[in-house]
Amino acid sequence: MKKWLSLLLTLSFAVAIAACSGGNGNNEPAPSSSANSGSNNSASEAPSGDNGFVDGKYTTPITLTTVWGLNENAAIFKEGESIEDNVLSRTIKERLGIEVKYNWVVTNTNDAYKTKLRLMLSSGEKMPDVVVYRGDLETVNMLIDSGQFMPVGDLVDQYANETYKKGLELDPAIWLPITRDGQKMALPILDYAYNGDHVMWVRQDWLDNVGLEAPKTIAEMEAVMDAFVNGDPDKDGQKNTIGLATGFKNGFNNWMTDIGFLFGAHGTMPGQWNLTADGKLEHGSINPAAKDALAKLKEWMDKGYISQDAALFDETTGSELFTKGEAGIIFGPNWLPAWPFPDLQANVPGATFKAYPVPAGNDGKIGSAGGNPPSNGYIFINKDSKHPEAILHYYNWFFDNTANPQPGSEFANGFAEGYDYALLPDGTLTADAKKYPELFPGLKEQTAPPLFYSLTYEGARIPTLYADTHVKLASGAAPETPYEKQEFNTRTKENIDAMKVVVDQKDIRMKNYYMGPLTETMQSKNELLNKLLNETYSKIVYGQQPLDSFDTMVDNWLKSGGEQITKEVNEWYEKAK
Repeated sequence: MKKWLSLLLTLSFAVAIAACSGGNGNNEPAPSSSANSGSNNSASEAPSGDNGFVDGKYTTPITLTTVWGLNENAAIFKEGESIEDNVLSRTIKERLGIEVKYNWVVTNTNDAYKTKLRLMLSSGEKMPDVVVYRGDLETVNMLIDSGQFMPVGDLVDQYANETYKKGLELDPAIWLPITRDGQKMALPILDYAYNGDHVMWVRQDWLDNVGLEAPKTIAEMEAVMDAFVNGDPDKDGQKNTIGLATGFKNGFNNWMTDIGFLFGAHGTMPGQWNLTADGKLEHGSINPAAKDALAKLKEWMDKGYISQDAALFDETTGSELFTKGEAGIIFGPNWLPAWPFPDLQANVPGATFKAYPVPAGNDGKIGSAGGNPPSNGYIFINKDSKHPEAILHYYNWFFDNTANPQPGSEFANGFAEGYDYALLPDGTLTADAKKYPELFPGLKEQTAPPLFYSLTYEGARIPTLYADTHVKLASGAAPETPYEKQEFNTRTKENIDAMKVVVDQKDIRMKNYYMGPLTETMQSKNELLNKLLNETYSKIVYGQQPLDSFDTMVDNWLKSGGEQITKEVNEWYEKAK
């Protein structure tokens, strides 16, 4: 849920997102007592012929069952509301005749949602009408392999509206992870294009204090990091700062606190399948260029440019080095000013930051992960559901009404007044509930905007809309459409400017070319091989193994299943391309 929560925090209704640690377990809502136990009892009987959906609404209300994982820090509703009874659920029931019931709800601490979902799958427990999942490919495969969910190709052809269909057509590779024997086994949840691509965020006040310009190359970045470590950039008279906030507990190519840019500057990208000059796919972690990047990373560790605890930090914990005022650079998406940077401004009043392009290597190479199909989750439809088309009617409604609302329409200002927007006395809009609490009665500090609770996570996103809007606004143009005005009024200038940096540098993105299911050998060997890679990388960085142990690791990786996986991946690619 990380991407949506960027918007969540921009709207000033929360101070942490799904990946954030330190949540309150007492926020977990109780499972619904009225939820049905399975999909067979989930929907009312509908008139034959039209499935009962007439003029945009089910003539006889139906029920969709599901399961859900609430972000631990946003499992807080407006006073008097809950996951099953809130302004969004009431609107959907009124407008569409669809009531969503939850068989169970967990607060998603330590991947609790994934864990409980996988326990259901492992035990063969009957699944609800729809299951929504955003995360690892292994769980996606488990959902497909359970045999409980239906192909969705015909449903899309028959029921999806044109906006959704056009989004799906932007990149046919969007279907590859969920295609089995030619069948499309889940509905992709569309995301904004480039929304996960990285920029280099730098503490601008630190740069000014040490008298340096933003780095354009790795060599210049090293000079900046050295000044951030040794030049007292925070002016407190102590040597208590580091250059780069990073955490590679989960690998070396992450959604935030990323170190992949350093590998990209050497010509590879770890943790994914890259396209080589001869048209073959290669695992980026075993490319010889990765060895050079590891040598540089060890040098940075030795010089104190990165934290000695980096291998213990995941993305969120690593980001706290930046938000606590300890580090001066962090790599991550355009929306970090929405989260987690408000923590920096709370912890270090007066701190400033700015987005810059990803720096180039000494030979001019630049590389950053990204450029993949605009999807960030999947909707699985139970093959026994009485109304398999209902989730498409549901998704269509958001595309038609909230994704890019028309001027003067009901949702032109936002979803619901007093929830995600309010009108000031002068007629202008605000989303700042903290500043104007009287305009947002019943909201608590971490109450999420209504669209957060939709089964499609953010309501609906039109892939091209976000980047196009931010590039326009960053260029100084006035907002014209309701969507442009919403973005202009709820995003910081730093956020908007960062998206333009991403788009201007979009050609550096190193795409992961393997978008298929886990191969036969991956299913049995992936865990072992990933452990081998990550442990060797970390030990090299910490000086626990010599640099040449990289070559031994590559040999072992190939012999332990990596060579066969490479063969399987390339066989898939030849068919897929």
